[in-house]
Amino acid sequence: MLFLSPVIGNATCFDVSKGQPSSLSGHLTHRIFAGPPNFEDVQKGDAPEPGYVLKLDRSICINGDEFADPSHMFDEVQLVPGDSNAKDLSRLRDTDVYVEVVDPMPAMTGHHHRPLLVWVKTVSSARDITQSYGTAATTIEAFYAALRAGNGKLAADFVIPEKTKKGPFSPGALTAFYGSLAEPISLIDIQKIQDTRFKVRYHFRSGARSCDGVATVTTTQRNGRDFIEAIRSESGC
Repeated sequence: MLFLSPVIGNATCFDVSKGQPSSLSGHLTHRIFAGPPNFEDVQKGDAPEPGYVLKLDRSICINGDEFADPSHMFDEVQLVPGDSNAKDLSRLRDTDVYVEVVDPMPAMTGHHHRPLLVWVKTVSSARDITQSYGTAATTIEAFYAALRAGNGKLAADFVIPEKTKKGPFSPGALTAFYGSLAEPISLIDIQKIQDTRFKVRYHFRSGARSCDGVATVTTTQRNGRDFIEAIRSESGC
């Protein structure tokens, strides 16, 4: 449990001297910040400094340090990746995430691009699965869960039958590919485009090749049940 400092306005203040916060959630984005010499604009000669920003659902403030201003409320935090989670941050960018963090500190130099910097301990998807309830997204989730288990026969049950007799959606083909991956496929995010169309993001590794995939999945209803009708990859994998 976190022991937080008093709420100022609508913001909760974290005491960085006590290692607060220890976890955060929000929308993860990748940015290019302006570095030296002027820390203003890379297109005017400042060095680019790539980094990650977490957009919080609500504003916070920080105290417990001479560089922390508890009267300043903000809703973006700079994330500093570690060697063990840099790939996870890249894979989960532009999605909602839950982050366990350590060593929080207020901005002190021009290399610090948000009021609060935190070092990432772990990062995971914070997608609200309840948003899928009552929609065709549950069928898509089940399909990718079966693929993750390497069970092509089960995955094919969620596809319209005429596409599973032969070709890439056949049970044998699905098992042969997804059952032999060096890193099983993980469904990262589902976004509803229309009632029967969804954009999905996923990750897997086949041999030395890593795939951060994006695809549009089209569904259809038959006898009151949702089936996958087509999957169109937008990433080539």
